[in-house]
Amino acid sequence: MKKKVILILITLVLAATLLAATACDEGGMIVKNQKRNFTQLTAKISYADRASEINKVDLNATINNFVLQYYNYYQNGYLSADTYQAVLKNIGTSYKQANESLAESEAYTLKCIDELYKQLLESGDETKIAAAKAASTAGKKYSVSARIKEIESILSEKDLIAAVKAYNEEMQEGFDSFREAYEKEIENATATSASLENVESVEIVSTPWKLVYEVGESLNESGLKVVVHYKNETTVELDRDEFTVTGFSSDSVAEDQEITVTFSDKTATFTVDIIKALPSRPALPTDDEEEEEEEDTTLPALFEVDLEAKIAEAKSEDPALYKVLKEAKRRFEKQLDENYRTYEYYYLSKLKAQAVTAYEEYVSKDAETVSSEEIVEEFNKKLESQLEKLNLGTSKYSDILDDGIADQIVRGDDEYFYVYNLLFKLTDDLQAKYDDFDKEGIASDAAKENYLNYLINQIGVYVSNPAYDKDAKCEEEDCTCTACVNYTGENPGECELDPEECTCKKCPNKRFITEKYAEEHGIALNEKGAINVLDMLEAVYTDLGEVEPTEEGKAAILKKFEELVYMANDDEGFFTTISSKLGYGLSNSDSSYVKSFTELSRALANGATGAETLKYHIVGSGVGSYGYCITNYGIHVVMLAAYALPEEYQTEQNKIAGTDYYAFPMDAARNYLDYEAAEDGDLPKGTFAYEIKESLGETKKQELIDEFKKDFYQNDLPANAKISYYKVYQDLIDQYK
Repeated sequence: MKKKVILILITLVLAATLLAATACDEGGMIVKNQKRNFTQLTAKISYADRASEINKVDLNATINNFVLQYYNYYQNGYLSADTYQAVLKNIGTSYKQANESLAESEAYTLKCIDELYKQLLESGDETKIAAAKAASTAGKKYSVSARIKEIESILSEKDLIAAVKAYNEEMQEGFDSFREAYEKEIENATATSASLENVESVEIVSTPWKLVYEVGESLNESGLKVVVHYKNETTVELDRDEFTVTGFSSDSVAEDQEITVTFSDKTATFTVDIIKALPSRPALPTDDEEEEEEEDTTLPALFEVDLEAKIAEAKSEDPALYKVLKEAKRRFEKQLDENYRTYEYYYLSKLKAQAVTAYEEYVSKDAETVSSEEIVEEFNKKLESQLEKLNLGTSKYSDILDDGIADQIVRGDDEYFYVYNLLFKLTDDLQAKYDDFDKEGIASDAAKENYLNYLINQIGVYVSNPAYDKDAKCEEEDCTCTACVNYTGENPGECELDPEECTCKKCPNKRFITEKYAEEHGIALNEKGAINVLDMLEAVYTDLGEVEPTEEGKAAILKKFEELVYMANDDEGFFTTISSKLGYGLSNSDSSYVKSFTELSRALANGATGAETLKYHIVGSGVGSYGYCITNYGIHVVMLAAYALPEEYQTEQNKIAGTDYYAFPMDAARNYLDYEAAEDGDLPKGTFAYEIKESLGETKKQELIDEFKKDFYQNDLPANAKISYYKVYQDLIDQYK
């Protein structure tokens, strides 16, 4: 059985990736015959007097994905061996179905191209119309280059830019893999050939700036400088590709791990510490306005054109780079040729996809209009659905809050609200000490509380950088950004340059800005380079106190707290489980949360007494008010974020007849952070009405597109398309079997 599986995989590689056998006669006839064989047509398509083709290469790629999918199911135990073998035995039917599907999809693409062409003739300017007419392939023999020109002529500037960008990204990714492989070969060759008899010694004149790593981190060699001393008393600084660095491992915690630098047969060492991994966090959510990029109206050069320009520039300015680019290009294009592909093939696939997308957007344009009547109707449907679940007792009320559009129905006699939680968590070692103390069972509650406070005072806080980009990599060797791993100057740190002055294409910030935060708030760091938790708590209160918790300032103070949660929440679980919402829903029923956390949360929501205000250090009232408490987990700073149903909406007008439930109004702001006032007659963002409108709009768009496709495949395709199928792939079926 194992031999058969291996044979199948070999066949898949040969048949699908088409990395042809290297055997070749003197005239190259075997290679030519292979190419002629695999480029044979399996289908010809004609629609709107435009021709297109499917060949063995296209068909094989589809079948390969199909079989590999089932093979993965089989390998993971989702399919039995018999079922998997049945799939392979039925491969002839699969080929036939795949061939027909590809041909019909190509006809659909021609339909979209034809519709865009007719649309342009009706409403385009004279220049575009003339270009489209000249590039039209109607009545002409199929040609890849001609089809490319045709689609380029009918796409809008925006769509053409999108297609080129998608193509460039795909090609760049493939090219980079060959470039990286070749650069690695050069590096290895250099390392193995660096044996010089006159080397006296190697010296590390500057260790890397980063000498403390978390478990799982990679070695950062930024700042490492190595020189070689020769017997003739000459000293030369080595380039990075001239020496090797070994001995680093961040698999587990370690002190004074020795890292060895080797040049020729001489070595030098430095040490690093590996510490327990600190919590990782997702990127801090940003405002929609910050995420929107300025629309690019400049058509990029195609990948291969841009690459040629880079090679030409490097030829005169950087011989080493020229060598790398030239060789990587040769290997990349060799791979394309061995797979019987060209740049044109991949570019055309992106153009066709964009043409389909462009026309489908046109087909669905009418769905952008959603009437107020439709919004009300959808709102009532959701209301009835939630009410039915509650009345039937099939769901807990707390579940209803998160079902569909949350908070749509609120029970009048329950007070549901949401709080944000910033937790300064006891580390595992401190937690273990407290647990051992508690298990002895001889200490009073007061003694345990005192011991807990003693342990909490030992918590060290590392401040995360909200702007940190874990994927950012500098792309220039000589970078003036001090946060860049390629920076060659002194005193690395957070980049303080104006973006326009930074020569890096990407400038990664530090993951932690503990020192900077401590300096800004006048805080001393402990021996581990962390901030004492009580000092951090005082700084958090200071930062929050800078924002007035007025009605107008609620969004600002909540946003500030969200940033502080990201920066200082020393618990991965609490942060990730509550995601960007950062909230809890608590009611007057028994809570599973620890007593003091629940008491503080309810005090913020229900109005704190004087004693509660003092006990929990509460500042402000209502949404935006905050305080802190101590639990066995650590210190919780809690802020009231929103009410499920603010008191002003608990009116008879909003009460659902015959029940004790209230309906949350469609125009009410559900969350201060999401809410944005309406502009130009639009609905306010963050309201039920806005969410329903967006949801209905997307649904209607897809329905229009689906109806268009259905009409094409059921009516237009059989009436107006002509497809011829060929069974030239029979030999491939035999190979699979």
